[in-house]
Amino acid sequence: MSALPDDTPRYRLRPNPQVSANQMAEYLFATPTRRKSIIREARFPKTATVALYDHAREGLVKFLADDTRSLRHLAAVADAMEKRHDRAGASEWTKRDSKLSIEALDTFQRAYNKYGLAKVECRAATGRQPLLDMWPTKVSVHLDVIARIHGPGRDKIGGAVLIFSKGEASSSARIERSRIVAGLIYTFCTRFMAAQGEPDPSLCLSVDVLNGASHRPPGTFARRLKNVEDACDEIAALWRTIHPPADYDGPDPD
Repeated sequence: MSALPDDTPRYRLRPNPQVSANQMAEYLFATPTRRKSIIREARFPKTATVALYDHAREGLVKFLADDTRSLRHLAAVADAMEKRHDRAGASEWTKRDSKLSIEALDTFQRAYNKYGLAKVECRAATGRQPLLDMWPTKVSVHLDVIARIHGPGRDKIGGAVLIFSKGEASSSARIERSRIVAGLIYTFCTRFMAAQGEPDPSLCLSVDVLNGASHRPPGTFARRLKNVEDACDEIAALWRTIHPPADYDGPDPD
């Protein structure tokens, strides 16, 4: 990870309950101990300038947002990552990120036709995105691309989130978590994007890049959305009872 200035705290404090869609999806299937850890990670997020796969994510968004879907976008990032890996003085983190990014780009390209995006118009989701705020705990979705299929009639609208995490592709829990993320994407589109077109669950995709798969919301997401609501109530109730990590150096949580 890129070095931070010496006087920059390693942690931030999030005063009000808020989790990401990925954190929520994991929370729903986590043990009580892991649930507390998820809240701790959300309440006291680490200060970071670069995350793993950031360069790969940027290249994939450019590729998807190009109407011609030119592979030059992926090739350019892969070439840059090779040079970055071999650069004199590159840190072990930089070498690892470069290698993993190249692997992710290759996996995505080989599985591209499986994702359900080949015939869908995509545009990069830019700017600050609103939070789902229907519950005591807010949920950030952070679309990578907005997906659209044109008429007749109203356009169909949706979005995709690119997920980079290792694990068994066949894990039922992993697939279910991805479907929860897709359901939250659909909820986001219904809440904030209905003026742009008719939100369509088939265009709301959690793209599991490293396993070459994508997942749509489950057919009966209403029941799972109630589970999300219950989890938001629980997270909000526990939020201020969760203590910071041992090496916390951010603002006073009290």
